[in-house]
Amino acid sequence: MAKKRKTDRHLTKKRNKRKRPKGKRTGNKQKLKIQLHVSQDDWGNIQPNEIAVLLQDTAFYINRLLRVPFHEKIQVTPSQVDHPKVLYRSSTEEPYIVWLSVRDHFWCQFAYQFSHEFCHVLSNHQKIKENPNNWFHEAICELASVFTLRCMSRRWRTHPAFPRRTDYAVSLRDYWQDRLDNQEAQLPEGMSLHNWISLRENELRENPVAEREQRNNQNLVAYELLPLFEETPRGWNAIRRLPNSSDKLAGYLVNWYSAVDTDDKAFVARIAAAFGYAIPFEEIEH
Repeated sequence: MAKKRKTDRHLTKKRNKRKRPKGKRTGNKQKLKIQLHVSQDDWGNIQPNEIAVLLQDTAFYINRLLRVPFHEKIQVTPSQVDHPKVLYRSSTEEPYIVWLSVRDHFWCQFAYQFSHEFCHVLSNHQKIKENPNNWFHEAICELASVFTLRCMSRRWRTHPAFPRRTDYAVSLRDYWQDRLDNQEAQLPEGMSLHNWISLRENELRENPVAEREQRNNQNLVAYELLPLFEETPRGWNAIRRLPNSSDKLAGYLVNWYSAVDTDDKAFVARIAAAFGYAIPFEEIEH
């Protein structure tokens, strides 16, 4: 029997208690726009300019949380394979190329796919390619999709990306809820994340971007970590420093802790604690 996951009500209650971060607000959507270009290819019965509006809104929910917002160029084109992906660049002067496999007016799926690939871009996926810890990177990007869809479903109740489409907030909510309700992506009843990862890590490392079962395992990790990112949304800054480390998870998390800015160290330590690992602060700090 799967372990029951916290509901949106529980997560919202904690989030409402959180104080607004000190300093300037970073919610100005105009200033946070990314340099996005959607190709004029065949997207089905949806126009490229409509996709662009939707994807700008999608990127906003994480970009607004970054101390240094993302402003590099992203070019979005229809995927040439049966799944979305972001291509590796041969030069930092080139735009990021994101392929999306969705067509027509499936706004939820556009937002889901793009937020996942946007997370890969933010985490400097090119630096960490062909790494046995790519399963963890995939989990974080799944987390980014669900986090973004949850933000969108709340904001669209009153401020949708398109005029008079507050009704679509329900569709956004249903989309992320269906993913969280997936029984195959939940911990077995009575099992801790630490015990689960101890049993599964070798399998995850051997098949970091594999079939359905492996995707469910990655998604399980994502959904278990989701409350941490909702309680500390500025934690998204830490993903920009994911290390190129092939160490197993305990060592990988220590490497990540060492790589992040001082402001993000406590957050990475909380992620480590969620897996049952205590980062040796004294050893690192000295």
